[in-house]
Amino acid sequence: MSNRSFTVSLFVAILAVVSGAFASAVEYKGPIKLLATKNGETLYSLNMDAKEIAVVSIPNAAVERTIPLPGTPNDMCLSADEKTMYVGYGDYQGKIAAVDLASGAVTAEGVVGHTPCGLCLTSDQQTIYACMRFDCTIAKISLPEFKVEATYPALHEPCAAVITPDDKSYFVANFLPLDRSDGANVAAEITCLDTQTGETKNIRLPNGSSSMHNIAISPDGKYVYTTAILARYQLPTTQVERGWMNTNGFSIIDAEKREFVNTVLLDDVDLGAANPWPIAVSDDNSKICVGLAGTHEICVVDVNKTHEKLQGLPKDAEDAKEKGLSNVTTADQVPQLLAFLVGLKQRVKLYSAKIKAKAPRSLAIVGSKVYVGMYFTDNIIVVDLNARRPKPSEFVELGPEPELEPAKRGELAWHDATLCFQNWQSCASCHPDARSDALNWDLLNDGMGNPKNAKGMLFSLKLPPAMWHGVRVNAELAIRTGFQYIMFSNVPEATCLDVEEYLKSLEPLPSPYLVDGELSEKALRGKAVFENEKYACTECHIGEYFSDQKTHDVGTRADFDHRDDFDTPTLREIWRTPPYLHDGRYVDLHEVFKDGRHGDVLGDVDEMTDEEIDDLVEYLMSL
Repeated sequence: MSNRSFTVSLFVAILAVVSGAFASAVEYKGPIKLLATKNGETLYSLNMDAKEIAVVSIPNAAVERTIPLPGTPNDMCLSADEKTMYVGYGDYQGKIAAVDLASGAVTAEGVVGHTPCGLCLTSDQQTIYACMRFDCTIAKISLPEFKVEATYPALHEPCAAVITPDDKSYFVANFLPLDRSDGANVAAEITCLDTQTGETKNIRLPNGSSSMHNIAISPDGKYVYTTAILARYQLPTTQVERGWMNTNGFSIIDAEKREFVNTVLLDDVDLGAANPWPIAVSDDNSKICVGLAGTHEICVVDVNKTHEKLQGLPKDAEDAKEKGLSNVTTADQVPQLLAFLVGLKQRVKLYSAKIKAKAPRSLAIVGSKVYVGMYFTDNIIVVDLNARRPKPSEFVELGPEPELEPAKRGELAWHDATLCFQNWQSCASCHPDARSDALNWDLLNDGMGNPKNAKGMLFSLKLPPAMWHGVRVNAELAIRTGFQYIMFSNVPEATCLDVEEYLKSLEPLPSPYLVDGELSEKALRGKAVFENEKYACTECHIGEYFSDQKTHDVGTRADFDHRDDFDTPTLREIWRTPPYLHDGRYVDLHEVFKDGRHGDVLGDVDEMTDEEIDDLVEYLMSL
């Protein structure tokens, strides 16, 4: 072969490789919310990964066009005339934008807070109520200038919301509990804002409630429903059968009384319904649909029969005794009953050999049909609820079928409960967003009877060893033993490698305590406190990740602990992961230093003034 021929052949080969690389770089869509128009002819899909709105024709079962968005979207709501879509996007200094649906242009926008979501437009179209997820606040925003008129307190990561038809009550799902996790009762709560008085009321869910992904309201405004995991965190993790570790369901709130009614489970006795995510109520108020994101199903529940069954129950054993009843189910037992909805619910599997459909994270009900947005397969599945035996069919592809890269495959595996024995839980059940569920768990790798707070996975592969006592040499080993001894299953080595890539891809969010992306003056003073040799913070918390990767005895051993020494956790993104210390005994960092005197073993923390503690906390919460 001549030199010229060899050069041409080499060029063609390189071009083919490069072209193939570009061809395989499929854009992910990632649908996270579906909204239908009143006439049922158009479906809007909010695609987070592609940063767009897909406009889908229901009669034609086709994507007509897409509307690009200026940032990563979190939520959207539609104006009454259906001409404008309001989209919350971005994280730190997040915005709400008004998008003209005809032209696709952003006509106005304003900065409102950290990760705006839970958007609800009032009937007069003059006000949007929204959650600022990582500011942990609710904002009242006036239109059209997007002015934040007032803010109200929420609890821990408010992530979704609904408003009553009369605009008087705004119900917010707080994603995680905000309790000391070594207590007897740890649970997420719903915050209800009275929009007329500005007063808030927190409605507590049953013990163990966490990962409250979504919320819905009945068409008549009488009931609010919210999905959640109901964790049995007070039991040792010896098995998963019969919901031993995690069960999955939805809670019911009386919207008028603003009171908790009950929580019902969607699991079967021998098959978990892991990671309930989106929830919606049919227009005729006859059915509730829940997307089971971990098992790739929807669960359809008979609303009226469920309420009838609940209303006939005595409140508790004492109430039953007063009514002369014995051996009956009481209302307070319902959250424990895997068989309560037998005959009242139907699970529809969405994934099959013919239909690739994974992770239902959004749904919309139009007449008798439910449309389900599948996050990892970028398609919308439709199920006819009136069918005798509802079956899924693919409605529309939002884009080319994505070829998942290793990190994306790992993210799917992290959220995939079909990798768990009997589908009871996924990795995300205890580590939502690969962070912490704010609960203590009694894992068996360091003995039984010493529960510890679930750790976040951010930088876990860069900071060996793993676990609070460092009993796993690194996170790579912990991934494999986690599948074996917590999910009670065996997975291919390739899956573990994909999970590693997912965890490596995690990036910290910017702290809401930053000012224009920088440390405030108060935080800078706190940085000086942190670096003061007198207090010895940097003896353990050093380097880019603020960890020396060693275990230390810092005087935090509690009654149930078997050892004195604990791993030095990273301080990066610590603002996001209360409660604090290995057993989650402190909800606020101030308590760590004022009550716990944390660090006094090595430094003179006792001599730290209240002002220095305030400054130090401000710095740590800014990392």
